[in-house]
Amino acid sequence: MNSSSSGMYNIIDEKGVRSSVLRVANSDINFNTFSSPKGLRELRVEISKLLGSCWGYSTDYQNMLITSGSQQSINLVIYTLLKEGDCVLIEQPTYYGAIDCFRKRKVELIGVDLKENGLDLNDLENKIKSHKPKMIYVSPTFNNPTGYAWDNDYREKFLELVNRYNILVIEDDPYSLINFTNYKYRSLYQYNDGKNVVYLGTFSKYISPSINVGYILASNEIISAMYSFKESFDLCTSLFSQYVILDYLQNNDLQKVINEKIPVYRKLLNAKVSELTKKYGDDIVSITKSKGGLFFSVKFKENVSNYEYTSADRFYITNDCKNETRINICSP
Repeated sequence: MNSSSSGMYNIIDEKGVRSSVLRVANSDINFNTFSSPKGLRELRVEISKLLGSCWGYSTDYQNMLITSGSQQSINLVIYTLLKEGDCVLIEQPTYYGAIDCFRKRKVELIGVDLKENGLDLNDLENKIKSHKPKMIYVSPTFNNPTGYAWDNDYREKFLELVNRYNILVIEDDPYSLINFTNYKYRSLYQYNDGKNVVYLGTFSKYISPSINVGYILASNEIISAMYSFKESFDLCTSLFSQYVILDYLQNNDLQKVINEKIPVYRKLLNAKVSELTKKYGDDIVSITKSKGGLFFSVKFKENVSNYEYTSADRFYITNDCKNETRINICSP
């Protein structure tokens, strides 16, 4: 199948990453030890500074847990806060790795269809009333696979609904710095002052997918509960990887690095859309208007296998989407 449908390619700062790796390797840091399951204090402080710079909002490093990437973050949330049979509302389409995690926990997944500017709030409220979910999983800023993002007015209405029914939201945010627009999206965590929101961040899409470090930002109560699960998952995230991310953040302006690459990402996106349009023409039903991130979706008139692409079925929990595929804008 066409590799444009999958793969993890990104335009990383290779020189900056290599410099950080070498500095850490040649330093006098003591690697003959484990770090806390919560993660290096210095790294959590540095991430809080980064979020403060990005959001204009102060976060507490003590309400943060360092993880071995987004996948572990999702699993930690699920195993700490859910039990078999619990109900979770999940946007669709959405990140297939999250769907896999929820299914392995044997929870009941109820899909809420995603439109260009968010979920249908009437449908969402009806499903909240009828299913009484324990949580809602969303990626409001540059959804994978569509590239959609919710505007801030919609986020406010969504959170009003969440607060009214007192439901926990998992805000998965791997891509928000890769913004093709001039619009400043506010995180749900920031918007709601941390109430009813667990925020998941990662550096794999910004710094390097090979140095797998992510983090969870949540209430002190939730972070404390996750601490013991983190010990049983891997005891602690790689100390070397944590120091490399710390060094990179201390020696580089991550926002500036990503902003300098935005024109490249945007050019790749436009080139991919033009290539598909030229190649398939009237065979294409629709192409999602990606506002950022690494992906967009294409719907064809026929099964995507006829066009040698991978089906988007795994991004859905209920729909048969064999005529739809995800395109990675950085793929060959």
